[in-house]
Amino acid sequence: MGVRACFVVAMLSCWLIIPVAGAQAAIGEPQLVAASAIALDGETGRVLYAKAADVPRAPASLTKLATALTAVDLAPLDTVLHVQPQDLVGEASMGLRPGDELTLETALYGLLLASGNDAAMVIARNLSALPGESPEASVERFVRQMNLVAQRLGMQRTTFRNPHGLDEEGHVSTARDLATLTRAVLQRPELRRILQTPSYSNGPYVVETTNRLVGQYPGLIGGKTGITDAAGYSLIEAAERDGHTVIVVILGSTREAWYNDAVQLLDYAFDQLASGGIGNEPVNERTLGVARTATAEGADAMEPRALMVHVPTSDSRSTQLWIWPASALTAAAVTGVLLMSLPVLAAMVVARRSSPTAARARRLHSPRVARHASRPRSGNGRGGTARALRGQTSAVEPARGAALVSFDPAVAVAQRGVRAGRRGDIAVAEEEFVNALRLNPAFDLTRTPEFWTLSPLGVVAAARAYRRVGRVRDARTLLTVAQLSFGRVPVIQAALSELPPQWAVMARLQNDSSHVPHP
Repeated sequence: MGVRACFVVAMLSCWLIIPVAGAQAAIGEPQLVAASAIALDGETGRVLYAKAADVPRAPASLTKLATALTAVDLAPLDTVLHVQPQDLVGEASMGLRPGDELTLETALYGLLLASGNDAAMVIARNLSALPGESPEASVERFVRQMNLVAQRLGMQRTTFRNPHGLDEEGHVSTARDLATLTRAVLQRPELRRILQTPSYSNGPYVVETTNRLVGQYPGLIGGKTGITDAAGYSLIEAAERDGHTVIVVILGSTREAWYNDAVQLLDYAFDQLASGGIGNEPVNERTLGVARTATAEGADAMEPRALMVHVPTSDSRSTQLWIWPASALTAAAVTGVLLMSLPVLAAMVVARRSSPTAARARRLHSPRVARHASRPRSGNGRGGTARALRGQTSAVEPARGAALVSFDPAVAVAQRGVRAGRRGDIAVAEEEFVNALRLNPAFDLTRTPEFWTLSPLGVVAAARAYRRVGRVRDARTLLTVAQLSFGRVPVIQAALSELPPQWAVMARLQNDSSHVPHP
């Protein structure tokens, strides 16, 4: 029996171990030439593979994804752009000439397909130009807006110095940051459509994609190429398969290996998703959002952008030795403090209940007072209606000194609007803002958490919501503040021009007030 039992155990062990070994061989990590790389689950942002993903490097023309995302935040696609001699920089070109006029949409095709440096400069200068300003100042303002977009997305190790990606001191990003940027770009339908296009023609402009994987890799959505001396051969690719979206970034590869690196990484990432694997990045760093320090290779190039949090690793055996005594001592100390504090707490409760303020609060919540306070006061004409409208957000007027906090449902609705605006659903954002203002006619949209992280298009949606509910003065004030914050961008200028003149608004208000009967 002993020999037979040993034989059975050995067979079971082989049966359990062999499939695991085979699975590991099928999901072997890619052998990349690239200096930095990352693969993300495009839906969740989960990291499936990382190699020096937080080391700052020159991003080359991958920068143009940030240029495109900033542009669609600042102006509609039919905005007309004018070409000047200062726009013609670098080697990559979509064939623009001084004096040409083209729409922003056409320029975006030249930017993302042909990787036109001239397209990048035309977009940046036109969308940020002020009257009488030099082209250099206009482009610098646009680049500042690009960096604001990067900060909003959480790209902590990215600094842009130009809109085209040519090598420049301090112009850096990381594989992780660029993957985050790509996720945001793919959420914009107009940009996703451009990246999927192999070629585009509009009158004199005919451009073709520089991305050789378009039409070659199954399920490829699109991507962007980038080549400079400092960056090497760099590539971003996004693809869909079996309901999954994968984004890969390759930085610092070679002419012979960059596409092979991208294909290996795409295949590996899809295998990870199909098998339920967790990739090669440590789980604590991915799930806790802890930023890793750069390796020695890129430490000199890093700029201090954010507070770095390091989670120390500990020996589980040493932890077990002291955890129970420490817990017992802590519990004893807390119990002692609570026992000593009970008399003090009881005295505070008695004093609070006997105070005049508490008495007024109890009277206020009595059923008789509540019923009396909830009755609408009578009013004549528009004056009474306006007073009832102003009071509808709070059924009971709180007594002086009473700590009563009422819940305003308009806040939650406005927060939905902010979230929609941040992901680019401007029409949805405007409707949510209108709903919030109808719930509370006196609501201030700018007090919504994270409101000022919106792009200019999101702020314009809020201004339009103000106008739709009749608060034209608030719409004008909001757009004026946005103009001071973002500059004289076309979308804000257009929204201001749509508002009625200030004198007309004042005349209408005075006309309305003249019909209100006075007591």
